[in-house]
Amino acid sequence: MPADINHTTTHELRSLRQKLVDLGTNENVASVLLCLHNHGALTSRDLQCNCNIRQPDVSMAISELREMNLVHYSPQPESSRGRPAHIYRLRMGLEQSIQPFVNQARKHAKDILSDVDTINELVGKIHTNIGPQFTVA
Repeated sequence: MPADINHTTTHELRSLRQKLVDLGTNENVASVLLCLHNHGALTSRDLQCNCNIRQPDVSMAISELREMNLVHYSPQPESSRGRPAHIYRLRMGLEQSIQPFVNQARKHAKDILSDVDTINELVGKIHTNIGPQFTVA
């Protein structure tokens, strides 16, 4: 079945999810974020079913997204189990929602490159200060 304008293809979602995970995003956080983008507002139970993850993993992912101010929730009338349900939705579009993860990955990459430069400087200092001290018997 072809994807319509409002729904991303499964392949694109899986590829984007994997790239977010490769950048260091928690797998469940990436799944919940993309599920909310693709399906719109959902309950925790809907997220469990659509993302194929269990509680408390859904709750932890939602908590992380809420801490980053990426997800909004609103209470709903009692669910069929007699408990209030919450409806979760992204506060922004996908591009803005993934930006904190991209920024974090860029910072991490910059830190790694800085560490590589420091290592090279230290190796240069050690090599010129000490010189060869070991001989082969």
